[in-house]
Amino acid sequence: MKNLSKNIFLNAVVCPTLGWLLRSEQYIEGLSDKSLTLAERFRIEQGIEIENRARQLFPSGVLVEEKQMQLAAERTRALMSDPDTAVIFNGAFLSDGFSTRADVLQREGKGWQLIEIKSSANDKKEFIDDIAYTAMVMRLAGLDVQATSLILISKDYRLGMSNDKLFLEIDHTDEVLVKVAEFESVHTEIDEITRGRNKPEPVLQRECKKCPLFAECLGKGIENHILHIPRLSQSKFDSLKELGIVCIEDIPADFPLTSNQARIRDCVRTRKPFIGKQLRSSLEAVEWPAFYLDFETTMTAIPLYPDIAPYTQLPTQYSIHKYSDVGIFDDHLEYLADPSKDCRRELAENLISNLEQSGSIIIYSSFEKTVVNSLASLCPDLSGKLTALIDRMVDLEAIIRNNYYHMGFQGSTSIKRTLPTLVSEMTYDNLEIGEGSSASAAFACLALGRYDNAAAESVKRNLLVYCEQDTQAMVKLHERLYEFSHLMV
Repeated sequence: MKNLSKNIFLNAVVCPTLGWLLRSEQYIEGLSDKSLTLAERFRIEQGIEIENRARQLFPSGVLVEEKQMQLAAERTRALMSDPDTAVIFNGAFLSDGFSTRADVLQREGKGWQLIEIKSSANDKKEFIDDIAYTAMVMRLAGLDVQATSLILISKDYRLGMSNDKLFLEIDHTDEVLVKVAEFESVHTEIDEITRGRNKPEPVLQRECKKCPLFAECLGKGIENHILHIPRLSQSKFDSLKELGIVCIEDIPADFPLTSNQARIRDCVRTRKPFIGKQLRSSLEAVEWPAFYLDFETTMTAIPLYPDIAPYTQLPTQYSIHKYSDVGIFDDHLEYLADPSKDCRRELAENLISNLEQSGSIIIYSSFEKTVVNSLASLCPDLSGKLTALIDRMVDLEAIIRNNYYHMGFQGSTSIKRTLPTLVSEMTYDNLEIGEGSSASAAFACLALGRYDNAAAESVKRNLLVYCEQDTQAMVKLHERLYEFSHLMV
């Protein structure tokens, strides 16, 4: 049986069943062995670098290097007993089966300040929970936590500044103490539940939708769960629970739903797609030649280039498929930035040239508009031409959202749902880079010089192939919608 760690405790506060599974190591088969994606590895590496840099703010700090918790806790106790030790990194605490590690402990008179390091530029509610759990365990161990704070990334930092400019510290003592009291009131109960021999019965709640175990838990065997309904309010969710309804097809005809929600219910009931009356006219509004456009971007905690703030979203490449009419291919155009420098202006200039002066620019979601707006802000002398591109954009997702629904979408019109449902023959499975977050991480690794020449060239080719697949996906979706629109009488 595991100690009750921060991850287990915080999950158990939301769902005791998940906490029990995590503590007893009763994972769904394959979940714990899931190999990390390139994006996940990069995120971990970035977090480690931020933590190491933050420790430099405390030059006298002593690191607790022991991995085994009992040994680490003993080492931490010894350091805390030494009045000459002012700062401790990665201090470990064990108390009544609870365990935690503290990023930074700074001596404050007879007590300690607890400091959590986060590789984020934004303060978040869940950070309070993180600090509060560690503070609670320290208090259970008989220690005096006098103050708590967060170290976050400063948006004012620029490449080349001193390390101390990378961070800002925010005091959260009052908020943390409130949350500690809340945790202390339930910690014994959570310990008993997660330690118990029998798995607690799961309780359906809206948070289940994001749980990695949902498909093998309360969602098992339910093809069309009510959690697939988009924007389902808490009050409507509670009402459906009270009625004992978990399947969309069982929602009564008189149950109050929005028009979009009712459309989803009706499609599930009839098992037939919805084709809106405006689908054909929406598609016919496209002006030819049309340009299918997709951007890829990267975003890092420590800027890749000078004069850029942390977590600035940098467009790094685009793909354009040019068609003279539905299904009639003209050309494919693409751009990939030089990873050694900030190429946003060059990208903007090439984009303007490649998209010519007329014809619809077909996009999927508002992301491309956001990117072009950011380029217009960066390059005021090009803003007129860039803004003109936005005026020509046609959002294919918006057309689907307003005019077409298939029960296979499961309440979502993201391309991750619509493409496999409508164009099942098109897959990303055989690509070396198969999703956007890994494309972002791959470019960042190129910029950081993590590949030798041969590997770098291979990564660049894979990035181009992936981005091209994205615009080809829009082409195929457009063609399929065109077919559906002509089925209407």
